[in-house]
Formats: sequence, C-alpha cells, structure tokens
Amino acid sequence: MANAIKGETPLVLSDGREFTLVLDMEALVEAETIYGKPLSKLMEDAMSGFMGAAAAMLQGAAARHHGLKRGDALEIIRTDMGEVVEALTRASESAFPDEVEAGNAPAPKPKAKKPRGKTSGRNGAKQG
Repeated sequence: MANAIKGETPLVLSDGREFTLVLDMEALVEAETIYGKPLSKLMEDAMSGFMGAAAAMLQGAAARHHGLKRGDALEIIRTDMGEVVEALTRASESAFPDEVEAGNAPAPKPKAKKPRGKTSGRNGAKQG
C-alpha cells in the first residue's frame, strides 16, 4: 500500500494488480539510465506520448518496490494507459511540488551595500 508521506503513489490496474510508484532521485536516475537521455528530455518525451519514455518513467518509479522489466512496463501501459498516466502525474507532483506550496519561499534579495562616507577614499581611508 502506498504511503503518501513517503512520496509513494498507488497504481491500480484494471486486472486488480497494485503497484507503488516513487519518483525520488534514485527512480529518476534509473529512468534516465533506461531511456538514455537526460531527465528534461525524458519528461518532455513522456509528456509528448513517446512510449519508450513512458515505459522508462514507469520502470524507474516502480523500481524500489517492484523491479518491472521493460516488457512488463509496456504491457501495463498498453492495457492501462490512463491509470499509468494519472499515477505518474501524481508521482511527479509529489516529486516536484510547487515551491510555494512546499513552503519554500523565494530566496530573499541581497541587502544593498552601504554607501561610502563622503570623507572616505577608494580604499576606505579618510581623506583630509
């Protein structure tokens, strides 16, 4: 059973099988390795409907708990594409939450430098 606190997402297939997906750093590296391209290209291709990218994402996300082979991942995608897309979308949202929602406010802007005094020279020594 998936534990949302741990970033796990359930995937329930039409035949009743259940998988627990996790898109942590290890899963993302695994998916990159399987697909052979950087994460940005993998995500772009998966969103564009490339089956190999979707299979790599599913394999990476399922690696921790299930260790799916490529053929198994492709068969799951073939029979339950909608459920897979929905589960991978939820897993992605867990892995990459919106910064503000996650409590990460933008970094504060650096403070302005103090102006030099009128009697200070370039090296800070008083002129006089």
